[in-house]
Amino acid sequence: MFHSLFNPENTFWRWMAGLADILVLSVLWLLCSVPVVTVGAATAALYDACARGMRGGRGDAWRRFFHTFRAELKTATIACAIWEVLLLVLFWVLRRLWAAALAGVSGAAMLGAAYLVVMLIPVGAFCWMFPILSRFTFRVGGLLWTSIQISLAHLPSTVVIVVFAAAAWICSTSLLVPMVVMPCLTALFWSLPMEQVFRRYMPEEPADEDTWEE
Repeated sequence: MFHSLFNPENTFWRWMAGLADILVLSVLWLLCSVPVVTVGAATAALYDACARGMRGGRGDAWRRFFHTFRAELKTATIACAIWEVLLLVLFWVLRRLWAAALAGVSGAAMLGAAYLVVMLIPVGAFCWMFPILSRFTFRVGGLLWTSIQISLAHLPSTVVIVVFAAAAWICSTSLLVPMVVMPCLTALFWSLPMEQVFRRYMPEEPADEDTWEE
């Protein structure tokens, strides 16, 4: 009985280990995202840790997070800074349209709704960008363009990813507790459609593919 209870392969302990991974990875993402421009590298690291560390059952999620964060920091930071400036401008325009609609300006509401739909592409590309970087090697220009192409080519998945990200943001800003679990849960959810897409563009990985130099 006691042997079964303290067996690390016991279902209870495996669930506890998974919960610990969710908490630790979410906190790591939050800490590494504090400078804002490093949120891209943190997201690439979190996605890789969740998709291949946790879902892949390799048991190296924390180690993978730090490895990917260091490896992709330069490219991800530059790409993130460029896209964040673009998104700030786009959201500023959206706020102006929203204010005009509230003020009763003719046609503002319809224009704002159309603009919101169009914004799905740059926001979706931003969501795809860093998981893509965790899988493939790109320079900044290639990463930005590929993210746009992927977001358009797999539009239904893009819609699902953006909607879930928006819901996660609302939950995290409304309630404190989800903030320490929501980043990892979001990455795990994203990995469901994203991994199916990535398999179309990359060869199958060998079982012993991950041997890193420390």
